[in-house]
Amino acid sequence: MMNSTIIMFSLTGFILVLMVFLQGFSRKVDLFSMRNMYLFSFLVYQIISPATALYTENFTLFQVNSPAQSGKQLLIFVWIYLAVFLLSYHRLGLTPWVAKKFSGPPRETSDSFFLGLAVALVVIALPLRLFGPGIPLIAKASANVSIALASVACGLAGWVWSNRRLNIPIVLMVLFIVGSSFAISLIGVFGRRFMLSVLVGFAWGVYHRRMKWMNPGRMLLNIAPVMLVVFVAVSAFTAIRDNRKTAEADIRQTMAEMQGAQIDTGAKDVFSGQTTGSATLWALENYPDPLEPQMLYSLKFMAYWYIPSAIWPEKPTPLGNHIATLAKVDGVHRELITLPPGVIGYAAAEGGLIAVIVYALFYGQFLRLFDEFVRLNPTNAFVLLPVGCATGQVLGLARGDIAVFANLILVSFISTYFLMYLVKRFFGKPSAQAYWVPAPQPQM
Repeated sequence: MMNSTIIMFSLTGFILVLMVFLQGFSRKVDLFSMRNMYLFSFLVYQIISPATALYTENFTLFQVNSPAQSGKQLLIFVWIYLAVFLLSYHRLGLTPWVAKKFSGPPRETSDSFFLGLAVALVVIALPLRLFGPGIPLIAKASANVSIALASVACGLAGWVWSNRRLNIPIVLMVLFIVGSSFAISLIGVFGRRFMLSVLVGFAWGVYHRRMKWMNPGRMLLNIAPVMLVVFVAVSAFTAIRDNRKTAEADIRQTMAEMQGAQIDTGAKDVFSGQTTGSATLWALENYPDPLEPQMLYSLKFMAYWYIPSAIWPEKPTPLGNHIATLAKVDGVHRELITLPPGVIGYAAAEGGLIAVIVYALFYGQFLRLFDEFVRLNPTNAFVLLPVGCATGQVLGLARGDIAVFANLILVSFISTYFLMYLVKRFFGKPSAQAYWVPAPQPQM
């Protein structure tokens, strides 16, 4: 019975990957879309990770007493979640309406201005990253806004470089911008999401300026080297971070450690989903009995999150902050470690099947909002690049914390969108295009 469950997980993952590539090659859905990044995250954390745990019978930190039963329940929830998520993304029209209200005819400026703007964003991002966490009220958002600014700077660099790849002065300027942004992403950081945001931000700019207009085969051939560099950097950081007990390593030390990292070990950890699958199975086994669920708590916490702790010292925290204590995990500092159980695990702890459906509906529309901005503004860097400024959070959204990450995506997008809107109004000029045509609607 266990083997059949693992086979169905594998088949589900295969069908999901096949769908993404077939829709991307036929241009029914943009291959490099927020939807697809989220589905990749879901594949790793809610399909590969639990399937690996079930196959190896190694549940890492968690005690899973009935893996066969929990595995079957998870598989059913995965099917329901994906079906409702795709239905929400493709068929509901609420967030596409919102995106249309905040879009307009494209404006443009010179590549030299964009490079100057990228440098300016790096200059703003650095002090915000260094000193923002010490400023009351903005401490929580400052780090993410600074990374969003650095990501947009990398996106601008990629936007310009994609059309001027052999121009030596441009290449040197791009290296400076991306290198500085990469360094900012390593300041006081233990996780990978900041690094992902700036590196994928560069790829996002390259893709949307030039490569998405190519035929699929040529596009993959051109974008592959860029994504390979991103993957190697993330794998190297993943390989060393388990040996870093805190985030207090300086940039030079981190870079030196990354150069000697075992890339294969890091890559394995990236695709394994680490403890997420085991945490999901544990949550399914322990909610609603013996632990009491908190109905749709993640949606409530999205509102709580904006209230500063200085104003609400006893503000509740998400499940991921308590799961080590609830699961009686040994060998860790239970009060400090965060162990997210993935979106299905959160749903299990927050209403079961009802939460699975509600969260699938919500995140389907949430991600369609950003993809709709891309669809309505296919050549407008002032809109496209803010959309891609929090890809690190999108790539971790299916793992969690699902409420915090959703808020961080919103804060990053709104702050950079507003800034780019002001730049567009003061320095942009109407596009030379005689007409403005959105990209086609995404199709099932």
